Amino acid sequence: MYNNRFKIILYILLSITPLLSLSQRCGQYHKLNGNFSENKYYMLHDEASRSALFVKGETSKMYLDIYNGRDYRISITHDDILGGPIEFKLIDRRDQTLLYNSANDGYAQEFEFTVTKTRELIIVIHVPGHSVGLEPLSQEKGLFRKDVEIGCVGVLIEHMITPMKGF
Repeated sequence: MYNNRFKIILYILLSITPLLSLSQRCGQYHKLNGNFSENKYYMLHDEASRSALFVKGETSKMYLDIYNGRDYRISITHDDILGGPIEFKLIDRRDQTLLYNSANDGYAQEFEFTVTKTRELIIVIHVPGHSVGLEPLSQEKGLFRKDVEIGCVGVLIEHMITPMKGF
């Protein structure tokens, strides 16, 4: 009886180990693969920068507080297996106003802006495509096909004090 339990637990651990390794690698993806600005005035990446594991067709949100008197740069990087380009939107968290949509900007993977009013944003990340892993094989049994098209997406956020212009 204990031998069977041990085998089941060992099988489960060995099955999820590759996914755990991939998700741990994703945790630093924005630092390791980020498209850092060449502008020397941008400080190191903002603490709000994040990376996560995605499948094709997935959408996720993250939150960002932006402050008056700063310039921000947001850049998106991703594993090639996800295809691309990744769509991202900036939405005012208070009134849900769409402030920026990369789809309206040729699916740009980076965006720089100046802030004149402190506010809270929602960054919505959407990976294009369709994932078979999101379709249930058996709704009542809670079984889903394992999707092999999974990869990391990194959101690198950089900021600097808005420089004074002119003399």
